[in-house]
Parts: sequence; structure tokens; C-alpha cells
Amino acid sequence: MTASNASTTSKKILVIMSSDSELGLQDGKTLDTGFYLNEFGVPAHRLVEAGHTLIIATPRGNRPPLDKSSDSKDYFKDEAEYTQIGAFVEETLSGEIVPLADAVTNLDAFDAVFLPGGHAPMIELMHNHDLGHALRHFHERSLPTALICHAPVALLAAQPAAGAYQRALEAGETPEAEDFAYQGYRVTVFSTPEEKDAEGGFEAPMLYYPADALTAAGMTVQNGEKWISNVVRDRELITGQNPMSDEEFVGVFLEALGETAAQD
Repeated sequence: MTASNASTTSKKILVIMSSDSELGLQDGKTLDTGFYLNEFGVPAHRLVEAGHTLIIATPRGNRPPLDKSSDSKDYFKDEAEYTQIGAFVEETLSGEIVPLADAVTNLDAFDAVFLPGGHAPMIELMHNHDLGHALRHFHERSLPTALICHAPVALLAAQPAAGAYQRALEAGETPEAEDFAYQGYRVTVFSTPEEKDAEGGFEAPMLYYPADALTAAGMTVQNGEKWISNVVRDRELITGQNPMSDEEFVGVFLEALGETAAQD
């Protein structure tokens, strides 16, 4: 990309990540988690390579915790990519992390929003008021909204009673969403069969499954085979099912950013 092209097509992307790392499970057990290395690193690296600017925000303005189980070359094409992305992530997250409450005071400065996966978005993001405000902003303006793996469950923040909805899920109930911005949208998210595979390494089962949470809210979940790349785009919403979706996911995201560039 030439400097002149970069100046006309470069977008500013708000990247929202969790501040927390302890997810509640059944029987009072917990899971140490965070963001998945490749689900942030691979898309973020491609976005920066394409000339886009990333602003990282978390609810507390702290560095987002890494899910240590994701720090493995198994999630990358080869050892070289694992090393490259690891160095890129370290450099990126060593820079400024903005408190989410500050970021949402000037959402017009951003052209898109991206939420990486890992179980962490299931902790506080899905009831976070500032995230809900940001999601509704991008939704109302039809701006690219990209979430991968577990992160699509954080879309549930885009309803007035997001906290009550999450508490009902955690209590084993099937809640009803009200005034949910994405009701009727098609989406993919880390599937229940994949989650049951992952639970084999947990101390206890999950309190609820992301696909059930989104279905109950009125979204149409279109999951594919487990551990195979699957990406769904519905209007401005771009979602990827699992860690294997990272490349396809960012490809679709870049296409959407190109479409918005053409409209500018």
C-alpha cells in the first residue's frame, strides 16, 4: 500500500477486550482465561499491515490478560507465524490501553469495532454498559462490527437489561431479550460441541453455552463443524466461530472496511 493510498483508505478501529481473567463455572469453580493469542494477534496484525490504526480499550484501562493455553504454535500456520504474532502482540499491548469509558466519549472517531475471543468476554463484557453503548453506535451507523469465537456473546450488552440477562443465564434460566439491537441477525459463535470438548480440561462445566445465550436473545446461530473455520456476515456484523476462523474472519473484515472506504 502506498502512502497516498493509506491516507485515503486507512481506518481507525476500536478494539475492545476484557479486563478480567476469571470465569465462573458450575459448583463454584472458576476458569483462568483471557484473550486468545491468535484470535487477537492474527486479525490485528493483518489490519495493521493493511494500514489501519488500532485503539485498544478495556473496561479498567488495564492490559488485557492472555489465556495462557492459547500461547501455543498449535493455533498458527507454523512456528514462524507464532513467533511473529507473539512479538506483534507484545509490542501492541505494551502501548497505551484506553479505559473503555473514555473511548466511548468519542465514538465518531472510529470506523469499526473488533472484539477478540477467548472466554474472557463472557465475564464482564456482556453486561458492560459502555460496550452496549458502543455496539449500538456502530449498529445504528452500519459500521463494521467484528467478533470472533466467544466474543459474539458480548453482543448481548446491546440491550438495556444486559446484566439481568446474564444473571439469568448463569442461574440456568432461559431469559428473554428486550430491545436487543441484533435480534434477527445471523451469527456464529464458539459452538456447544466445541465447548463440551474444551470442558474436558475444566474443573467443572460451563454455567451456560454461548450459542444458547444468543439463540435465546433472538439471533440465528449458524455454526459449522467443530474446529473448522466458519465465518458469518450479516449486514455490518462479522463473526467467526472458533480459533481456526482467524484468517477467514479478518479477510471478511477487511472486505467490509474496504466497502466503507468506497462510501467515504
